[in-house]
Order: sequence, then structure tokens, then C-alpha cells
Amino acid sequence: MNRSLTNFARQSYCTYRNGPIRVGHSLIRRLLDPVLDRHQTVQLACGLKLALDMSKGNQNAIFWHDGNGDVNMYWAVRELVPLGGLFIDCGANCGLVGLLARQYRQARVIFLEPHPRLVQTVAANIKLNGFESDCELIPAAVSDTGGEISFYEDPRHDGSHSVLADWGGQMRLLGQVPCLTLSEIIETRRLSKIHFLKIDTEGNDWAVLKSAGSHLRPGIIEVVYVEMSRDQEAISRLLQDRGYMGFVNISRRRRASQLAKQAYENGGQPCFFAPLPDSSPPEGDVLWCGRESSQAAYLNALHSRASL
Repeated sequence: MNRSLTNFARQSYCTYRNGPIRVGHSLIRRLLDPVLDRHQTVQLACGLKLALDMSKGNQNAIFWHDGNGDVNMYWAVRELVPLGGLFIDCGANCGLVGLLARQYRQARVIFLEPHPRLVQTVAANIKLNGFESDCELIPAAVSDTGGEISFYEDPRHDGSHSVLADWGGQMRLLGQVPCLTLSEIIETRRLSKIHFLKIDTEGNDWAVLKSAGSHLRPGIIEVVYVEMSRDQEAISRLLQDRGYMGFVNISRRRRASQLAKQAYENGGQPCFFAPLPDSSPPEGDVLWCGRESSQAAYLNALHSRASL
């Protein structure tokens, strides 16, 4: 399919998906995917350009959803990363989230990605947007020990590669990859402030947080967005002990997320996160800010207004 038809198909699907009809979305994609070229270069509505591999599920979703699959992360980047701030994308995959931080907030971005193929994808997408002077790509995993670490690939899900052999059902050893700690990254680059740290390391988030050592405090790392797919209680206890307050994603249903996003784009102030309950911490994405920070005050204000 030529590029003009491809763009028409993608834009038509996005319009249909965001419309009132709630059925047939997956069927349309199944019908169109076989006739599309495997490798696509697209420009998202925000202006960001991406080279995508349509055979990879998460990149395929970015193509069809115009990069808006994770609405809560999209909002957090736009609202909580200061202009020109430092964003660390730990577990970058194809680089979308870090690139959004650069596109929307002119952030300086450090990408960390251990999978050799995805390292090439991130590098290509940085170059495609002309962001080389503001972005650094580190081809390494992050954990609580440095050196090298075994890395496992999930052949079915391109977003599920991990340093944990038991993370997926059919993980296979890809080999040894370089591994760094957050302390090493902070100290070797003399980073005095990280404005937003995104951690999505497929089950290894607890080890990544520990690897920050004494740097894990709001005075140095202002905002932490962590997947919390395992070790939820240990992660919560560590971050609370270091002076952070947690906010849990409350827009889990796709339709609710899309409506909130539309309200936001129209100038509204929807609430995407609520203060973490006192009960056991939930599994899923949680946003952490310093208890006395302006970010926490803003999130609390949005939640209070939404609760009225």
C-alpha cells in the first residue's frame, strides 16, 4: 500500500476508534495489517516522527493509536516535566515516551535500552526527529549490580523483554548485555537533578530503584513513574521512606482515558491520578512525587476538584 493510502487508513481508523462506535476496532486492524508494509515511517499528530516495525505488537499499536495508547503517561509527561528538564527513559523500547518528553517539553533525554534491535530503533527515531544534540542513548540494562547481566527475549511480545528469566511464559536467553546502576549514571554524568524518571523494566523495577542508592530522594529525582508489576510493597515502602507520595492511575478503561484526554486537549483539567490508598499498593503504574512538592500539590488539587 502506498504512503498516501496508508496515512488515510491510519487517520480514518483513529477517527473511528475515538468515535462513539465501540465495536469492530480489532477487526479493522486485522483486515488492514496484512496489506501494509512491515516497516512504516509515520508522523504523529503531535509532530513526532517514528520508524515502526508493524510486526511488533506495541509498535503496531503506536501506528494505529497515533501514539496515544498510554494516555496517563502522555499527560504526566506534558504536565510534570518542566521545560528543558531532564527526563530519563529507563526501559525505552522504541523510544516513544522519551521522544514525547523532548517534543513537548524540549527536555534533555537519556534513553536506556538493553535489547540490541530496539537500541537501533531508538537511535533511528532520535535521528529521524533531529534530536541528536538533546538525547543520549545508553545501550544497557539497569539493575542493582553493574557489569553484565543475562537478558531474555519474549518472542511473542516485543514489550516484555527482561533480565528476569521467569518474566514471561516463553522467555529465551538472548545473551549478556551491559548493565549499569542508576548511581553510576548519575555520578558519571554529574547529574544534580532528574526531573522525571520513568521505569518500565519488565519486573525489575525494584532492583532499578535500589540502584539509585542515596540519590533516590525528591531533591535529586523529582518524579518517579514506575510500573510496579512486582515487589509492590517493597517499592512503596522504599519510596515512602525516601519522602515520596504515590498517585495511582485511575483511568484504566480505554474509553475513560480517551474522554479524559479529549477534555485535556480542549483545555480542561481532568484527573488521571489519585493518592495511593493506605491499603496494599496496587499492581500497575504509579506516579511518585515528593510529599511537599509542587507536583504533589497539583495532583492532590486535581483529585480534590474531581471528587466534588
